[in-house]
Amino acid sequence: MKSLLKIFKSKIPQLIIIFLLLIVQAYCDLALPSYTANIVDIGIQNADINYIMDMGFLMIIMVSVSVFATIGISYFSSRVSSGYAKDLRKVVYTKVLRFSNHELNQISRSSLITRSTNDINQVQNVLGLMLMVLFFAPILGIGSIIKAFEIGGNLSWIILVTFLVVLILLLIITIDVLPYFKLTQEIIDKMNKTAREILIGIPVIKAFVRQDYEQKKFGKVNKDFLDINLYVFSRIFIMIPTMTLFLNLMIVMILYFGAYDAIAGNILTGDIIAFIQYSTQIVFSFILLGGIMIILPRFLVSARRVAEVLNMELSITDGEITSVDNNPTIEFKNVGYSYPGSEKETLKDINFKLMPGKTTAIIGGTGSGKSTILNLIPRLQDVTEGEILINDVNIKNLNLKTLRDRISFTPQKAILFQGTVKSNMQTGKSDATDEEIRNALNMAQVDFVDDIEEEVSQGGSNFSGGQKQRLSIARAIIGRHDFYLFDDCFSALDMNTEAIVKNNLDKIAKDSSILFVSQRISTIKDADEIIVLDNGRIIDKGTHDDLIDRCDVYSEIALSQMEGSLCHQ
Repeated sequence: MKSLLKIFKSKIPQLIIIFLLLIVQAYCDLALPSYTANIVDIGIQNADINYIMDMGFLMIIMVSVSVFATIGISYFSSRVSSGYAKDLRKVVYTKVLRFSNHELNQISRSSLITRSTNDINQVQNVLGLMLMVLFFAPILGIGSIIKAFEIGGNLSWIILVTFLVVLILLLIITIDVLPYFKLTQEIIDKMNKTAREILIGIPVIKAFVRQDYEQKKFGKVNKDFLDINLYVFSRIFIMIPTMTLFLNLMIVMILYFGAYDAIAGNILTGDIIAFIQYSTQIVFSFILLGGIMIILPRFLVSARRVAEVLNMELSITDGEITSVDNNPTIEFKNVGYSYPGSEKETLKDINFKLMPGKTTAIIGGTGSGKSTILNLIPRLQDVTEGEILINDVNIKNLNLKTLRDRISFTPQKAILFQGTVKSNMQTGKSDATDEEIRNALNMAQVDFVDDIEEEVSQGGSNFSGGQKQRLSIARAIIGRHDFYLFDDCFSALDMNTEAIVKNNLDKIAKDSSILFVSQRISTIKDADEIIVLDNGRIIDKGTHDDLIDRCDVYSEIALSQMEGSLCHQ
């Protein structure tokens, strides 16, 4: 929880103001019953209208001050809670952006969405209530107890009995519902995950006519969420009428036993009225604290889930080196990689080098580790054996920004962001001019965009698969980089378009290194060096013609895709 408290430092001045206003409000509320007692015992008893008017005027002043203090408390509490939630979201978002694939596997994406929205909302809502109640209720309650004991010591046992009954009730309800708050947040995670899966898989669901099945699956999760919330809140709402019942019983008991004390002359009538008001304030304070105690477990569960994100230890951290020499090389030396929790090695003894002005390609069967190699270069994942060197410097010693500024990575799945074509291109180079953007679009054969201000829907849903691939390629080549990594991002392009784009890429390869990962021979056959992977190992490397003659795995792939007469072209 320390990570959550650090964010509170900037809110300390506002918290001090809230605390001072709470003291003012409590003082005013505690003074009112005494004025009421004086009016009854002195003003009415002596028929002194002037005294009654003076006390009434003081009560109006106290009420006015209390109202303004309450407004101030609400204002500053809202600012503190909403400002804290804003800062917390920013910190969580910044931390999540630093997550590697390893951390994203530990906390699912659906859970991260819940923690960044619902859990932080819970923290914000409860925090606002706590600032108004958590300090005010004890001040009011303790002050009322002192005042009540000063007025009617013989009736104090009634308050004690009521307090014990209320306390026992609160403990029973809290113990009963506490386990369900964590379960509620976990079900929200599951609901988000199910909804996300259904929304992404709509085409498949429709194609296989699985709408009824998916509706039932989501309906079950939704029903579980409903049942738990009904159980929890039915228990919580029992507290309100029960507390009201005990409060009214307490007032009846005070009037009953107070009447005997008044007849015996042990207490004045006005003091009985003041005692009732103070007793009511005491019970009201405990009701407020009870309400906080009921929602506090959910607050703690949500806060703990957010803290898990903030306290997550990053597996990939910054190095200290912030510069790289020009025309760098990347070398894989005895690199191995195993996914966390897996006993099987995904990569083993990988050795090759990327040189400026050279094009390298990697090909292999499904699951041979091609994409994993690309992920290791910008340190989206870290090697578990061996090392990757840039100019003989281990990339783990490089600052992540320094490393990634040198690399342009186009992932296998074309990802576009909501905005415009221009804003998506500027993801590759933030200060790209309109001319640079149009030049990159032309190189990637993006002939379907008339205006760079054309809208891009979320996920690029207003473009086809091939169009999204060409836009992602244009975004990759718009900036000046030393290494261009393309992870099977030509798969949706026709042969003619692919040939033109590759020819254009040769223009940027004079001082840079290009690495292709592909399943298509047509994409890689012109590379200076082709690496053949099989079961995570390099089984051969060389040019297209060399591999056709001596590598059975490569020749089988080539023969399955191309006419035999074209194999040596």
